[in-house]
Amino acid sequence: MSSTQRPLRWGVVGLGWVATDFVAPGIVKSPGSRLTACLGSNPEKTRAFAAKFGVPHQHADLDGLVSDTEVDAVYIALPNAMHHAAVLKAAATGKHILCEKPFAMTTAQAREMVDACRKAGIVLRVAHQIRLDAAVVRAREIVSSGRLGRLAEVSLERASGLGSRVSWRNDFEQSGVIYDVGVHLLDLIQYVTGQRFVEVAAFTHPDRRRKKPDDTMTVLGRLEGDCHALAKATREVGNAGNNLLIEGSEATLVTSPLRFAKEHVITVRDAGGGIEEERFPVSPAYDLQVRALEDDVAGKRSLLPDGEDSQYIVAVTNAVLQSIDERRIVTVTP
Repeated sequence: MSSTQRPLRWGVVGLGWVATDFVAPGIVKSPGSRLTACLGSNPEKTRAFAAKFGVPHQHADLDGLVSDTEVDAVYIALPNAMHHAAVLKAAATGKHILCEKPFAMTTAQAREMVDACRKAGIVLRVAHQIRLDAAVVRAREIVSSGRLGRLAEVSLERASGLGSRVSWRNDFEQSGVIYDVGVHLLDLIQYVTGQRFVEVAAFTHPDRRRKKPDDTMTVLGRLEGDCHALAKATREVGNAGNNLLIEGSEATLVTSPLRFAKEHVITVRDAGGGIEEERFPVSPAYDLQVRALEDDVAGKRSLLPDGEDSQYIVAVTNAVLQSIDERRIVTVTP
């Protein structure tokens, strides 16, 4: 931030553990940001959050926060089904937006949200902060350099804790490991490979057809370059690899675990037997996410997904859900 540039003033909507433990501290730590307003699900939660982070403006409803003249950007961390209405309200008042994933529940909602932000001339980004990890960025660079050759297969897995479900997380239509973790994997596969999903097949446990939130998800997909993709997300295992594997005609890239580790390692094995390793400290992804939106508002394009990217991620997710329901391969319809 230049000496004359005003810090980006944030309003936080939805004060759950991600906002409280990760995003708000990232805003407070950044010289380019200031946390000026907040809104929780009840007055007690709003007051507690404001006291913890020294937030000067506490709001009783969303209309009040998005109309606050001391707010430049809104971080939306509401229950998943509420993202649509919140984005539209923030866009209508000209606020820049960082929206939690999943961006929207349907492609129709996503299109409306993207159109509203485009007409308002504001920055819209979605919180796929894993994109910003140094090892993930480097993997993408290696793939885009052509070093691996034609991509044949990519697989990515990620585990999350199995805690008790409360409140809206018991609503299968907006909850489950698909939305908690799976959407990150669908985004990362496309981001690292530079190829979009064109077809998917998927199933879950518990089976979402029983109208229960899922705890394990497996997606098999085909990407634009006819690369095959496997995404696995679970909340039901004691220990998971949490790694990325990309196999190409000239070389294979594999990472060490990308979660619950002190260091990330990328290993590239080429067709002749050569092996190269690169090591990276674990990146403060949530802090970097705050700085990324600062950059976007200042006119410097970050690596976070924009409206077009986010709309396609919703389309892929909808195709996954359709495949689960209909037990067939589904074509992704943007």
